[in-house]
Amino acid sequence: MLRDIIGFFVDSAGKQHGFLHQGATFTQLDFPGATATRTVSINNAGVIAGSFTDAAGVSHGLTGRPGAFTRFDFLGSTSTLGLSINDSGTLAGLFNDAAGQTHAFVKQGDTFQQFDFPGGHNTIAFGINNLDEVVGVFTNSAGVSHAFTRQRGIFTQIDPPGAANSVAFGVNVLGFIVGSFADAAGNGHGFFDQNGTFSQIDFPGAASTDGNGINAPGTIVGDFFDNAGVEHGYIAVH
Repeated sequence: MLRDIIGFFVDSAGKQHGFLHQGATFTQLDFPGATATRTVSINNAGVIAGSFTDAAGVSHGLTGRPGAFTRFDFLGSTSTLGLSINDSGTLAGLFNDAAGQTHAFVKQGDTFQQFDFPGGHNTIAFGINNLDEVVGVFTNSAGVSHAFTRQRGIFTQIDPPGAANSVAFGVNVLGFIVGSFADAAGNGHGFFDQNGTFSQIDFPGAASTDGNGINAPGTIVGDFFDNAGVEHGYIAVH
């Protein structure tokens, strides 16, 4: 499954679907009865994580293999999104509570653990690796978003050089991190963080670029917007 790619798209009718890309083959993915499906992560066993929206407009987490998805929800939440899954099946994501606050979670089996960046709010866990290291984003007291990593329970803020705000989306087993940031002029760039050494990612000719995921060998996937405002995916080997 190392070269399988998971993602989502919007059709000509404006409906969102997940997809699985294997070699030259695309498979559309939809949670049964959903009005929208968003698949965002796949592990080496082929188990997928994501979310779907029901007919009432409520978001729920999803996991499983194509054609055999199951729903999950953080207890007491108003919405739950699965955003990453590692090879042991541990899930990471976000939920919203009744007060409208956003919190991160990890889910092992049927057990959820909530966590929040210390002193921050609206914490989201976007990525988890096989060491259960998590990356994501939080908002500080000034309302600025910063990327972070949580390794062995220790939180570290991540700020690429020149970043006005940032978010981390993926982390591999070596601890290499990919994400996105906006510079002082508001231009969007991807970033690759190799143990504190940063490289900027810009798809040639793109108006903005995001770094969304990285696997163990270091292959990066992401998306970019062209100058016409159209979004595309890309694959890059670092």
